[in-house]
Amino acid sequence: MIESMMRPEIALGDFLPIFVSSAFVLVFGSLYVGVYTAVKVKMLKNWVMLFAYLFWFLTCYMLYIMGSLMHVGEFTVKVLVIAMIGYLMLPHAIYYIQHQVHEENEQ
Repeated sequence: MIESMMRPEIALGDFLPIFVSSAFVLVFGSLYVGVYTAVKVKMLKNWVMLFAYLFWFLTCYMLYIMGSLMHVGEFTVKVLVIAMIGYLMLPHAIYYIQHQVHEENEQ
């Protein structure tokens, strides 16, 4: 029973790729939110939004690499997928709420 619950050890050579991929999760995630926000506040043109979604996909890919190198379990994979869907939807929800509040206060 205990053997089935244990995860394989992380290989010593995987520590640097795990560190780099986790750093890229932060970088690409920040770029996603930054570009999304800049487009929404009209600092950038609408077509640049494609880059925001590209950064989100890169964030997902780096998270996948990190998770596979760390040998995460099934439950953790499900949590990470839900977190990435939430991360995709959160800026949409924020700007939707902001738009609704702005509309109510204008009238």
